[in-house]
Amino acid sequence: MKKMSILLTIFVLLSVVLTACVPKATTEATEAPIVEPTEEVTEEPTEEPTEEIVEPAGPEQLDAVVQFWHVYSDEPGEGLQALVDEFNETNLYGITVEAFNQGNYGDVEDKINAGIQSGDLPDVVMAYTNSLADWYSVDSIIDLNPYINDPEYGLTADQMDDLYPHLKAAGSTPDGAWIAYPMTQSANVLVYNFTWAEELGYADPPATSAELKEIACAAAAANTEIGGDFAGTGGLVYYPSATNWLNFLYAFGGDELNDDGTAYDFNTQEAIDASMYILDLKENGCVWQTESYPNPEQAQRKALITMSSTAGAPYYAAAFEDAGNTTDEWGWLAVPGPDGQMAVDAFQQMLGVIPSTENEQLASWLFVKWLTSPEIQARWVKISGYYGTQSSTEELLADYAAENPVWASGVALAAIGPSEPQTFPAWSSVRRTLNDTAAELYNAVDEAGVAAIFEALTQAANDLVEEVQ
Repeated sequence: MKKMSILLTIFVLLSVVLTACVPKATTEATEAPIVEPTEEVTEEPTEEPTEEIVEPAGPEQLDAVVQFWHVYSDEPGEGLQALVDEFNETNLYGITVEAFNQGNYGDVEDKINAGIQSGDLPDVVMAYTNSLADWYSVDSIIDLNPYINDPEYGLTADQMDDLYPHLKAAGSTPDGAWIAYPMTQSANVLVYNFTWAEELGYADPPATSAELKEIACAAAAANTEIGGDFAGTGGLVYYPSATNWLNFLYAFGGDELNDDGTAYDFNTQEAIDASMYILDLKENGCVWQTESYPNPEQAQRKALITMSSTAGAPYYAAAFEDAGNTTDEWGWLAVPGPDGQMAVDAFQQMLGVIPSTENEQLASWLFVKWLTSPEIQARWVKISGYYGTQSSTEELLADYAAENPVWASGVALAAIGPSEPQTFPAWSSVRRTLNDTAAELYNAVDEAGVAAIFEALTQAANDLVEEVQ
Protein backbone atom coordinates (compact mmCIF):
# COMPACT_ATOMS: atom_id res chain seq x y z
CA MET A 1 0.00 0.00 0.00
CA LYS A 2 2.72 2.38 0.87
CA LYS A 3 4.43 1.39 -2.34
CA MET A 4 1.30 2.35 -4.32
CA SER A 5 1.18 5.77 -2.63
CA ILE A 6 4.77 6.46 -3.53
CA LEU A 7 4.11 5.52 -7.18
CA LEU A 8 1.03 7.74 -7.31
CA THR A 9 2.95 10.65 -5.87
CA ILE A 10 5.67 10.24 -8.52
CA PHE A 11 3.07 10.10 -11.32
CA VAL A 12 1.41 13.37 -10.23
CA LEU A 13 4.74 15.17 -9.96
CA LEU A 14 5.78 13.93 -13.40
CA SER A 15 2.51 15.21 -14.96
CA VAL A 16 3.05 18.68 -13.53
CA VAL A 17 6.58 18.77 -14.87
CA LEU A 18 5.54 17.65 -18.35
CA THR A 19 2.72 20.18 -18.50
CA ALA A 20 5.10 22.96 -17.56
CA CYS A 21 7.46 22.01 -20.34
CA VAL A 22 4.90 22.31 -23.28
CA PRO A 23 6.01 25.15 -25.69
CA LYS A 24 3.88 28.33 -25.84
CA ALA A 25 3.71 28.10 -29.69
CA THR A 26 1.10 25.42 -29.30
CA THR A 27 -1.16 27.94 -27.57
CA GLU A 28 -0.47 30.68 -30.23
CA ALA A 29 -1.11 28.24 -33.10
CA THR A 30 -4.50 27.38 -31.72
CA GLU A 31 -5.35 31.06 -31.22
CA ALA A 32 -4.32 32.23 -34.69
CA PRO A 33 -7.27 30.72 -36.61
CA ILE A 34 -9.58 32.35 -34.07
CA VAL A 35 -8.11 35.82 -34.54
CA GLU A 36 -7.90 35.95 -38.40
CA PRO A 37 -10.50 33.68 -39.95
CA THR A 38 -12.55 36.47 -41.58
CA GLU A 39 -9.79 37.72 -43.88
CA GLU A 40 -8.87 34.25 -45.06
CA VAL A 41 -12.44 33.21 -45.82
CA THR A 42 -13.91 36.33 -47.45
CA GLU A 43 -11.04 37.68 -49.55
CA GLU A 44 -10.02 36.35 -52.98
CA PRO A 45 -6.43 35.24 -53.47
CA THR A 46 -4.16 38.21 -53.93
CA GLU A 47 -3.19 37.19 -57.51
CA GLU A 48 -6.70 37.60 -58.99
CA PRO A 49 -7.31 41.30 -58.19
CA THR A 50 -3.94 42.06 -59.74
CA GLU A 51 -4.99 40.39 -63.02
CA GLU A 52 -8.30 42.26 -63.11
CA ILE A 53 -6.81 45.74 -63.02
CA VAL A 54 -4.20 45.15 -65.74
CA GLU A 55 -5.02 47.41 -68.75
CA PRO A 56 -5.39 45.60 -72.09
CA ALA A 57 -2.61 46.11 -74.58
CA GLY A 58 -3.26 49.09 -76.87
CA PRO A 59 -2.88 49.12 -80.65
CA GLU A 60 0.56 48.69 -82.07
CA GLN A 61 2.52 51.93 -82.00
CA LEU A 62 3.91 52.44 -85.48
CA ASP A 63 5.34 55.92 -84.81
CA ALA A 64 5.45 56.50 -88.59
CA VAL A 65 5.42 59.68 -90.67
CA VAL A 66 3.38 59.31 -93.86
CA GLN A 67 3.85 61.81 -96.67
CA PHE A 68 0.69 62.25 -98.75
CA TRP A 69 0.65 63.92 -102.19
CA HIS A 70 -2.71 65.16 -103.48
CA VAL A 71 -4.18 67.53 -106.09
CA TYR A 72 -6.38 69.90 -104.10
CA SER A 73 -5.96 73.61 -103.43
CA ASP A 74 -8.21 76.43 -102.23
CA GLU A 75 -11.31 75.39 -100.26
CA PRO A 76 -11.13 71.64 -101.08
CA GLY A 77 -7.45 71.65 -100.12
CA GLU A 78 -8.24 73.31 -96.81
CA GLY A 79 -10.99 70.79 -96.14
CA LEU A 80 -8.70 67.88 -96.90
CA GLN A 81 -6.01 69.31 -94.62
CA ALA A 82 -8.56 69.57 -91.80
CA LEU A 83 -9.33 65.86 -92.19
CA VAL A 84 -5.63 65.02 -92.17
CA ASP A 85 -5.19 67.07 -88.99
CA GLU A 86 -8.06 65.17 -87.41
CA PHE A 87 -6.47 61.84 -88.27
CA ASN A 88 -3.18 62.96 -86.77
CA GLU A 89 -4.91 63.93 -83.53
CA THR A 90 -7.14 60.88 -83.16
CA ASN A 91 -5.38 57.83 -84.58
CA LEU A 92 -4.14 55.38 -81.96
CA TYR A 93 -1.08 54.16 -83.86
CA GLY A 94 1.25 57.13 -83.48
CA ILE A 95 0.95 57.97 -87.20
CA THR A 96 1.58 61.49 -88.46
CA VAL A 97 0.45 62.35 -92.00
CA GLU A 98 2.04 65.27 -93.85
CA ALA A 99 -0.17 66.35 -96.78
CA PHE A 100 1.14 68.32 -99.78
CA ASN A 101 -0.74 69.73 -102.75
CA GLN A 102 1.29 68.90 -105.86
CA GLY A 103 -0.82 70.62 -108.54
CA ASN A 104 -3.01 68.74 -111.02
CA TYR A 105 -2.89 65.06 -111.90
CA GLY A 106 -0.42 65.69 -114.69
CA ASP A 107 1.89 67.48 -112.27
CA VAL A 108 1.68 64.58 -109.82
CA GLU A 109 2.49 62.12 -112.59
CA ASP A 110 5.54 64.11 -113.66
CA LYS A 111 6.80 64.42 -110.08
CA ILE A 112 6.38 60.72 -109.32
CA ASN A 113 8.15 59.80 -112.56
CA ALA A 114 11.04 62.05 -111.54
CA GLY A 115 10.97 60.71 -108.00
CA ILE A 116 11.29 57.12 -109.21
CA GLN A 117 14.66 58.14 -110.58
CA SER A 118 15.76 60.33 -107.65
CA GLY A 119 14.18 58.43 -104.76
CA ASP A 120 12.23 61.51 -103.61
CA LEU A 121 8.80 59.92 -103.26
CA PRO A 122 5.81 60.16 -100.89
CA ASP A 123 4.18 57.25 -99.09
CA VAL A 124 0.64 57.77 -100.38
CA VAL A 125 -0.21 59.37 -103.73
CA MET A 126 -3.49 60.43 -105.29
CA ALA A 127 -3.59 59.57 -109.00
CA TYR A 128 -5.62 58.04 -111.76
CA THR A 129 -5.44 54.30 -112.11
CA ASN A 130 -3.53 54.39 -115.39
CA SER A 131 -0.67 56.23 -113.71
CA LEU A 132 -0.68 53.88 -110.73
CA ALA A 133 -0.62 50.92 -113.14
CA ASP A 134 2.43 52.35 -114.89
CA TRP A 135 4.23 52.81 -111.58
CA TYR A 136 3.24 49.33 -110.42
CA SER A 137 4.86 47.89 -113.55
CA VAL A 138 8.21 49.32 -112.38
CA ASP A 139 7.74 48.21 -108.75
CA SER A 140 6.87 51.69 -107.48
CA ILE A 141 3.34 50.93 -106.22
CA ILE A 142 2.47 48.05 -103.90
CA ASP A 143 -0.33 45.48 -104.08
CA LEU A 144 -2.79 46.38 -101.29
CA ASN A 145 -4.37 42.93 -101.10
CA PRO A 146 -2.27 41.79 -98.10
CA TYR A 147 -3.37 44.85 -96.10
CA ILE A 148 -7.00 44.82 -97.23
CA ASN A 149 -7.26 41.13 -96.30
CA ASP A 150 -5.36 41.40 -93.01
CA PRO A 151 -7.53 40.02 -90.17
CA GLU A 152 -6.54 42.82 -87.79
CA TYR A 153 -5.96 45.87 -89.97
CA GLY A 154 -7.90 45.08 -93.14
CA LEU A 155 -11.54 45.30 -94.17
CA THR A 156 -14.26 43.12 -92.72
CA ALA A 157 -16.57 41.10 -94.93
CA ASP A 158 -19.31 43.70 -94.38
CA GLN A 159 -16.98 46.53 -95.36
CA MET A 160 -16.02 44.71 -98.55
CA ASP A 161 -19.70 44.15 -99.39
CA ASP A 162 -20.34 47.86 -98.81
CA LEU A 163 -17.83 48.85 -101.51
CA TYR A 164 -19.35 49.20 -104.98
CA PRO A 165 -18.40 45.97 -106.79
CA HIS A 166 -16.93 47.54 -109.93
CA LEU A 167 -14.38 49.54 -107.97
CA LYS A 168 -12.15 46.62 -107.04
CA ALA A 169 -11.94 45.66 -110.70
CA ALA A 170 -11.29 49.30 -111.65
CA GLY A 171 -8.30 49.39 -109.29
CA SER A 172 -6.87 45.95 -110.04
CA THR A 173 -4.39 44.78 -112.64
CA PRO A 174 -5.05 41.79 -114.92
CA ASP A 175 -2.95 39.62 -112.58
CA GLY A 176 -5.18 40.49 -109.60
CA ALA A 177 -3.01 43.03 -107.78
CA TRP A 178 -5.17 45.70 -106.11
CA ILE A 179 -3.02 48.77 -106.74
CA ALA A 180 -5.54 51.66 -106.66
CA TYR A 181 -7.95 52.14 -103.77
CA PRO A 182 -10.96 54.39 -104.50
CA MET A 183 -11.23 57.63 -102.58
CA THR A 184 -14.19 59.03 -104.54
CA GLN A 185 -15.88 58.88 -107.94
CA SER A 186 -16.81 61.40 -110.62
CA ALA A 187 -17.88 61.44 -114.25
CA ASN A 188 -17.51 63.63 -117.31
CA VAL A 189 -21.03 64.64 -118.32
CA LEU A 190 -23.14 67.12 -120.26
CA VAL A 191 -24.20 70.19 -118.28
CA TYR A 192 -27.69 71.06 -119.49
CA ASN A 193 -29.96 74.09 -119.00
CA PHE A 194 -33.40 72.48 -118.60
CA THR A 195 -35.25 75.80 -118.29
CA TRP A 196 -33.84 77.32 -121.48
CA ALA A 197 -34.40 74.09 -123.41
CA GLU A 198 -38.07 74.09 -122.37
CA GLU A 199 -38.41 77.68 -123.58
CA LEU A 200 -36.98 76.54 -126.92
CA GLY A 201 -39.74 73.94 -127.11
CA TYR A 202 -37.95 70.87 -125.74
CA ALA A 203 -39.68 69.66 -122.62
CA ASP A 204 -37.60 66.48 -122.42
CA PRO A 205 -33.80 66.24 -122.49
CA PRO A 206 -32.25 64.59 -125.57
CA ALA A 207 -32.53 60.81 -125.61
CA THR A 208 -30.54 60.22 -128.83
CA SER A 209 -27.64 61.89 -130.61
CA ALA A 210 -30.08 63.17 -133.26
CA GLU A 211 -32.16 64.88 -130.58
CA LEU A 212 -29.01 66.33 -129.03
CA LYS A 213 -28.08 67.86 -132.38
CA GLU A 214 -31.57 69.30 -132.87
CA ILE A 215 -31.62 70.96 -129.46
CA ALA A 216 -28.06 72.29 -129.72
CA CYS A 217 -28.69 73.76 -133.16
CA ALA A 218 -31.93 75.36 -131.97
CA ALA A 219 -30.07 77.15 -129.18
CA ALA A 220 -27.37 78.32 -131.61
CA ALA A 221 -30.02 79.67 -133.99
CA ALA A 222 -31.77 81.50 -131.13
CA ASN A 223 -28.55 83.27 -130.13
CA THR A 224 -27.70 84.14 -133.72
CA GLU A 225 -31.07 85.86 -133.90
CA ILE A 226 -30.28 87.82 -130.74
CA GLY A 227 -26.99 88.95 -132.27
CA GLY A 228 -24.42 91.15 -130.60
CA ASP A 229 -22.28 89.27 -128.10
CA PHE A 230 -24.57 86.28 -128.51
CA ALA A 231 -23.80 85.81 -132.21
CA GLY A 232 -21.86 82.61 -132.78
CA THR A 233 -22.81 81.21 -129.39
CA GLY A 234 -25.60 78.88 -128.30
CA GLY A 235 -25.52 75.09 -128.68
CA LEU A 236 -22.74 72.93 -127.26
CA VAL A 237 -19.34 74.12 -126.04
CA TYR A 238 -16.96 71.40 -127.17
CA TYR A 239 -13.26 71.23 -126.47
CA PRO A 240 -11.44 68.49 -128.41
CA SER A 241 -9.84 66.54 -125.57
CA ALA A 242 -9.41 62.85 -124.86
CA THR A 243 -12.06 62.98 -122.13
CA ASN A 244 -14.73 64.73 -124.17
CA TRP A 245 -14.13 62.66 -127.30
CA LEU A 246 -14.29 59.41 -125.32
CA ASN A 247 -17.73 60.43 -124.02
CA PHE A 248 -19.03 60.38 -127.60
CA LEU A 249 -17.12 57.22 -128.49
CA TYR A 250 -18.80 55.36 -125.61
CA ALA A 251 -22.24 56.73 -126.51
CA PHE A 252 -21.77 55.46 -130.07
CA GLY A 253 -20.97 52.00 -128.71
CA GLY A 254 -17.20 52.00 -129.17
CA ASP A 255 -14.17 51.53 -126.94
CA GLU A 256 -10.42 51.68 -127.16
CA LEU A 257 -9.53 47.98 -127.52
CA ASN A 258 -10.05 45.29 -130.14
CA ASP A 259 -12.78 42.67 -129.79
CA ASP A 260 -10.75 40.27 -127.66
CA GLY A 261 -9.23 43.03 -125.53
CA THR A 262 -5.62 42.24 -126.42
CA ALA A 263 -4.58 45.42 -128.27
CA TYR A 264 -5.62 48.99 -128.96
CA ASP A 265 -7.89 49.56 -131.95
CA PHE A 266 -9.27 53.04 -132.63
CA ASN A 267 -9.89 52.53 -136.33
CA THR A 268 -13.46 51.29 -135.90
CA GLN A 269 -16.77 52.34 -137.39
CA GLU A 270 -18.01 53.50 -133.99
CA ALA A 271 -15.00 55.80 -133.57
CA ILE A 272 -15.42 57.17 -137.09
CA ASP A 273 -19.17 57.75 -136.60
CA ALA A 274 -18.62 59.58 -133.29
CA SER A 275 -16.03 61.86 -134.85
CA MET A 276 -18.14 62.56 -137.93
CA TYR A 277 -21.05 63.47 -135.64
CA ILE A 278 -18.93 66.10 -133.89
CA LEU A 279 -17.74 67.46 -137.26
CA ASP A 280 -21.38 67.68 -138.38
CA LEU A 281 -22.23 69.77 -135.33
CA LYS A 282 -19.28 72.00 -136.11
CA GLU A 283 -20.22 72.40 -139.77
CA ASN A 284 -23.76 73.45 -138.81
CA GLY A 285 -22.55 76.01 -136.28
CA CYS A 286 -24.00 74.09 -133.34
CA VAL A 287 -20.76 73.80 -131.36
CA TRP A 288 -18.36 76.54 -130.36
CA GLN A 289 -15.52 77.21 -127.92
CA THR A 290 -14.92 79.66 -125.10
CA GLU A 291 -11.63 81.21 -124.05
CA SER A 292 -11.66 79.49 -120.68
CA TYR A 293 -13.96 77.26 -118.65
CA PRO A 294 -17.50 77.73 -120.05
CA ASN A 295 -19.25 78.13 -116.69
CA PRO A 296 -19.96 81.88 -117.13
CA GLU A 297 -21.22 81.42 -120.69
CA GLN A 298 -23.64 78.72 -119.61
CA ALA A 299 -24.95 80.90 -116.79
CA GLN A 300 -25.41 83.79 -119.29
CA ARG A 301 -27.31 81.55 -121.72
CA LYS A 302 -24.56 81.69 -124.30
CA ALA A 303 -24.33 77.90 -124.07
CA LEU A 304 -27.22 75.51 -123.69
CA ILE A 305 -24.87 72.57 -123.13
CA THR A 306 -21.30 72.30 -121.89
CA MET A 307 -19.12 69.37 -120.81
CA SER A 308 -17.65 69.05 -117.36
CA SER A 309 -16.70 66.76 -114.53
CA THR A 310 -19.45 66.38 -111.97
CA ALA A 311 -16.91 67.79 -109.53
CA GLY A 312 -17.46 71.15 -111.25
CA ALA A 313 -20.87 71.63 -109.64
CA PRO A 314 -19.72 74.32 -107.15
CA TYR A 315 -18.14 76.34 -109.96
CA TYR A 316 -21.27 76.20 -112.09
CA ALA A 317 -23.42 77.16 -109.12
CA ALA A 318 -21.16 80.15 -108.46
CA ALA A 319 -21.30 81.17 -112.14
CA PHE A 320 -25.11 81.16 -112.19
CA GLU A 321 -25.15 83.19 -108.99
CA ASP A 322 -22.60 85.70 -110.35
CA ALA A 323 -24.69 86.09 -113.50
CA GLY A 324 -27.79 86.81 -111.41
CA ASN A 325 -29.44 83.79 -112.99
CA THR A 326 -31.01 82.03 -110.03
CA THR A 327 -34.16 80.83 -111.78
CA ASP A 328 -32.78 78.53 -114.49
CA GLU A 329 -32.76 74.85 -113.60
CA TRP A 330 -29.60 73.08 -114.74
CA GLY A 331 -28.01 69.72 -114.15
CA TRP A 332 -26.17 66.70 -115.54
CA LEU A 333 -26.95 64.48 -118.52
CA ALA A 334 -25.24 61.45 -120.00
CA VAL A 335 -24.21 61.70 -123.64
CA PRO A 336 -26.84 60.00 -125.84
CA GLY A 337 -25.88 57.78 -128.78
CA PRO A 338 -27.66 57.08 -132.07
CA ASP A 339 -29.71 54.23 -130.62
CA GLY A 340 -30.32 55.86 -127.24
CA GLN A 341 -27.33 54.34 -125.46
CA MET A 342 -26.26 56.66 -122.66
CA ALA A 343 -22.64 57.03 -121.59
CA VAL A 344 -20.34 59.07 -119.39
CA ASP A 345 -16.60 58.86 -118.98
CA ALA A 346 -16.44 57.62 -115.40
CA PHE A 347 -13.44 58.35 -113.21
CA GLN A 348 -12.27 57.23 -109.81
CA GLN A 349 -9.97 59.34 -107.67
CA MET A 350 -7.56 56.65 -106.53
CA LEU A 351 -4.97 56.31 -103.78
CA GLY A 352 -1.81 54.25 -104.12
CA VAL A 353 0.86 53.28 -101.61
CA ILE A 354 4.52 53.51 -102.60
CA PRO A 355 6.97 50.83 -101.40
CA SER A 356 8.88 51.66 -98.20
CA THR A 357 9.34 49.87 -94.89
CA GLU A 358 6.73 47.44 -93.62
CA ASN A 359 5.97 49.84 -90.78
CA GLU A 360 5.38 52.80 -93.11
CA GLN A 361 3.34 50.75 -95.58
CA LEU A 362 1.01 49.59 -92.80
CA ALA A 363 0.71 53.18 -91.54
CA SER A 364 -0.07 54.34 -95.08
CA TRP A 365 -2.82 51.74 -95.46
CA LEU A 366 -4.36 52.66 -92.09
CA PHE A 367 -4.55 56.29 -93.23
CA VAL A 368 -6.12 55.28 -96.57
CA LYS A 369 -8.64 53.09 -94.74
CA TRP A 370 -9.61 55.92 -92.39
CA LEU A 371 -9.84 58.56 -95.12
CA THR A 372 -12.16 56.38 -97.22
CA SER A 373 -14.37 55.16 -94.36
CA PRO A 374 -18.05 56.04 -94.92
CA GLU A 375 -18.28 58.71 -92.22
CA ILE A 376 -15.12 60.54 -93.32
CA GLN A 377 -15.91 60.04 -97.01
CA ALA A 378 -19.36 61.58 -96.56
CA ARG A 379 -17.76 64.68 -95.06
CA TRP A 380 -15.23 64.87 -97.90
CA VAL A 381 -18.00 64.56 -100.51
CA LYS A 382 -19.68 67.66 -99.09
CA ILE A 383 -16.38 69.52 -99.38
CA SER A 384 -15.30 68.28 -102.81
CA GLY A 385 -18.52 67.60 -104.72
CA TYR A 386 -17.41 64.09 -105.67
CA TYR A 387 -19.38 60.87 -105.14
CA GLY A 388 -18.92 58.11 -102.59
CA THR A 389 -17.64 54.61 -103.24
CA GLN A 390 -19.77 52.75 -100.68
CA SER A 391 -23.49 52.21 -100.23
CA SER A 392 -23.39 53.41 -96.63
CA THR A 393 -21.74 56.67 -97.72
CA GLU A 394 -24.73 57.49 -99.92
CA GLU A 395 -27.06 56.67 -97.01
CA LEU A 396 -25.22 59.19 -94.86
CA LEU A 397 -25.69 61.78 -97.62
CA ALA A 398 -29.46 61.45 -98.01
CA ASP A 399 -30.13 64.91 -96.57
CA TYR A 400 -27.31 66.41 -98.61
CA ALA A 401 -28.78 64.91 -101.79
CA ALA A 402 -32.19 66.40 -101.00
CA GLU A 403 -30.61 69.83 -100.56
CA ASN A 404 -28.42 69.51 -103.69
CA PRO A 405 -30.49 68.09 -106.56
CA VAL A 406 -27.77 68.71 -109.16
CA TRP A 407 -25.31 66.64 -107.17
CA ALA A 408 -27.96 64.01 -106.56
CA SER A 409 -28.61 63.63 -110.29
CA GLY A 410 -25.02 62.53 -110.77
CA VAL A 411 -25.11 59.64 -108.29
CA ALA A 412 -26.67 57.34 -110.88
CA LEU A 413 -24.65 58.76 -113.79
CA ALA A 414 -21.31 57.88 -112.19
CA ALA A 415 -22.38 54.25 -112.24
CA ILE A 416 -23.30 54.27 -115.97
CA GLY A 417 -19.76 54.47 -117.21
CA PRO A 418 -17.88 53.03 -118.79
CA SER A 419 -14.41 53.74 -117.46
CA GLU A 420 -11.26 54.05 -119.51
CA PRO A 421 -8.97 50.97 -119.75
CA GLN A 422 -6.72 52.36 -117.07
CA THR A 423 -4.87 49.19 -116.20
CA PHE A 424 -4.20 48.23 -119.82
CA PRO A 425 -0.51 48.64 -120.69
CA ALA A 426 0.65 52.13 -121.64
CA TRP A 427 -2.79 53.73 -121.32
CA SER A 428 -1.30 56.79 -119.64
CA SER A 429 0.93 57.47 -122.66
CA VAL A 430 -1.76 56.46 -125.14
CA ARG A 431 -4.18 58.88 -123.52
CA ARG A 432 -1.76 61.75 -123.97
CA THR A 433 -1.45 60.86 -127.63
CA LEU A 434 -5.24 60.70 -127.88
CA ASN A 435 -5.45 64.19 -126.40
CA ASP A 436 -3.46 65.51 -129.37
CA THR A 437 -5.42 63.32 -131.79
CA ALA A 438 -8.74 64.78 -130.61
CA ALA A 439 -7.62 68.20 -131.90
CA GLU A 440 -6.64 66.65 -135.25
CA LEU A 441 -10.04 65.00 -135.51
CA TYR A 442 -11.81 68.31 -134.86
CA ASN A 443 -10.00 69.77 -137.87
CA ALA A 444 -10.47 66.80 -140.23
CA VAL A 445 -12.33 67.47 -143.47
CA ASP A 446 -13.88 64.13 -144.36
CA GLU A 447 -14.36 60.51 -143.29
CA ALA A 448 -11.27 59.32 -145.14
CA GLY A 449 -9.16 61.82 -143.19
CA VAL A 450 -10.73 60.68 -139.91
CA ALA A 451 -9.99 57.03 -140.72
CA ALA A 452 -6.36 57.87 -141.55
CA ILE A 453 -5.97 59.62 -138.19
CA PHE A 454 -7.32 56.58 -136.36
CA GLU A 455 -5.06 54.21 -138.27
CA ALA A 456 -2.02 56.24 -137.19
CA LEU A 457 -3.29 56.46 -133.61
CA THR A 458 -3.80 52.70 -133.40
CA GLN A 459 -0.28 52.04 -134.64
CA ALA A 460 1.22 54.58 -132.23
CA ALA A 461 -0.75 53.14 -129.29
CA ASN A 462 0.38 49.58 -129.87
CA ASP A 463 3.97 50.75 -130.39
CA LEU A 464 3.77 52.30 -126.93
CA VAL A 465 2.62 48.95 -125.54
CA GLU A 466 5.67 47.24 -127.03
CA GLU A 467 7.93 49.85 -125.46
CA VAL A 468 6.61 49.28 -121.94
CA GLN A 469 6.61 45.50 -122.29
